[in-house]
Amino acid sequence: MNRSLTKRARCLRLNVGLPKSFWAEVVSMACYLINRSPWASLTGKVAEEVWTGNQVNFDHLRIFGCSAYVHVPSDERSKLDPKSKQYIFLGYKEDVKGYKFWDPAARKMVISHDAVFDE
Repeated sequence: MNRSLTKRARCLRLNVGLPKSFWAEVVSMACYLINRSPWASLTGKVAEEVWTGNQVNFDHLRIFGCSAYVHVPSDERSKLDPKSKQYIFLGYKEDVKGYKFWDPAARKMVISHDAVFDE
């Protein structure tokens, strides 16, 4: 399992062109995708589906490293500032319903659920 996780993480990182310092985000995303992939030993079903008995929803899945325009709340901008800002999609937040984004200009991580993806 470690080998497949490492291989997927390496492919994700190299495909997007992220530096090695993003290894934690990349491995987290690779693990998220592996856990939602069908398994031959489960007759093509996803482990979560077998475990819970519920259908798994894939509508929230996005392309790792794609551009996304995230809404900037009105209390964080002036009247003439843009209403969205461009970020890089890095994965899914576990504790809350939302996505993780990287702001290359400010060099910080942003969590939001209000985004438009450019895939």
